[in-house]
Amino acid sequence: NESYIVMDCPPSYTSIEPFIQIANFLIENGFSAPEIVKSDTDNGFLILQDLGKLSVKNYLINDNKTQQDIYHLSIDLLIKLQYIEPPKNLKTFNNTLLASELSIFTDYYAPYKHNKELAPSDLASLNRLWQELLPKQTPMQNSIVLRDYHVENMMYLEQEKGINKLGLLDFQDALIGSPLYDLVSILEDARINISRDFALECVNYYAVAKKIDPEDALINYHILGAQRNLRILGIFARKYIRDQDDSYLQYIPRVLK
Repeated sequence: NESYIVMDCPPSYTSIEPFIQIANFLIENGFSAPEIVKSDTDNGFLILQDLGKLSVKNYLINDNKTQQDIYHLSIDLLIKLQYIEPPKNLKTFNNTLLASELSIFTDYYAPYKHNKELAPSDLASLNRLWQELLPKQTPMQNSIVLRDYHVENMMYLEQEKGINKLGLLDFQDALIGSPLYDLVSILEDARINISRDFALECVNYYAVAKKIDPEDALINYHILGAQRNLRILGIFARKYIRDQDDSYLQYIPRVLK
């Protein structure tokens, strides 16, 4: 008499092992993530605990008076998560990997926007710019990075308390990297409006709680925000060009902004 979620992820697409590993890591450390009831890794099937139907995004749309509470809660969750030693086999999300991710912007967004590929000189100029920008981040202790940490990937669990009200999903791409990356993910959200003033207040809330210089946090936030949003522009353009899926084009103006 209970409902469950069936995950169907063919091995030819990707392995479900990373999802299993991070789900178990989160649960073992006291976070709300779906319990894995049964697994068939050979065929790419999981039966998962059902975290309900109410995403945090929809909760906020229905009750935007709680915006500050929810975002502060999501930052409290991040801070707790970042103090825990991450699984040892995760790839490091270093500057080389950050720079390489921008190829999706040049390969897809530039042709989508301008109907032509970037000239080699422009491509070289962009690459030089990022080789200069990425090292300008203030060094900080790396932590686990869930990567797609935003309100559409969280379920609102009304029966839980504190940070456990946020049920985490879509964490299979987790890496080790900058603690500011997931803060960027949730505050620079393509799918929901967040005012600039509120985002800056949240960055400051995070910096004070982590006992880091707010200016250092902002530098890293802006560099990683620029990188992530360029990548997202490329992903949305690729959805349209390669997959004939135009549903993401509506979000491009917000990402540009």
